[in-house]
Amino acid sequence: MSLDIFSFMQSETDNDFILHFTGKIRYDTIGILINELKGKVQFLGIKTSVYKKILLVMIESLENIMKHNADDVKWDNVDQQFPPRFYIQKKDKKYILGSSNLIEKNNIHRLESRLEHLNQLDNHGLKELYKSTITDGQFTHKGGAGLGFIEIAKISADKIRYTFEPVNHGLSYFTFTVTIE
Repeated sequence: MSLDIFSFMQSETDNDFILHFTGKIRYDTIGILINELKGKVQFLGIKTSVYKKILLVMIESLENIMKHNADDVKWDNVDQQFPPRFYIQKKDKKYILGSSNLIEKNNIHRLESRLEHLNQLDNHGLKELYKSTITDGQFTHKGGAGLGFIEIAKISADKIRYTFEPVNHGLSYFTFTVTIE
């Protein structure tokens, strides 16, 4: 399978991208991206414990794009101007993981409230929220239980950074980044 737009870059500096993908996310795309990263871990000198964190955030981010991208809405080729994106960048001794995708504006308030709540919790609070969410057993119509961002927040060295860029009257381009040390 060939990916729509795919570039895998290695660099000699600490501030370049390790992985950068732009295009439609499907399960097979996720598998290919995981294999690309896995093939470069030793070459890049990423410790196993850090690799596991990167991998978990990567999978959660890509699944979020796959499940929640508003790609079924094709107004004025907006989906082509604002395609799903994912990247991993090494900056100094940290790894920055970022993803972007279109979302419907009516979902912003709920998502922003959730992210703000997660950013206010400490590690103990995140663990408690995870436990209560997993025992609650409630799933969304898209198949998730809401654990993805909790997992990401538990792993992140910093708060989840995010933006909502207005695209048109019904859509925004959601971007979030996470830092892993």
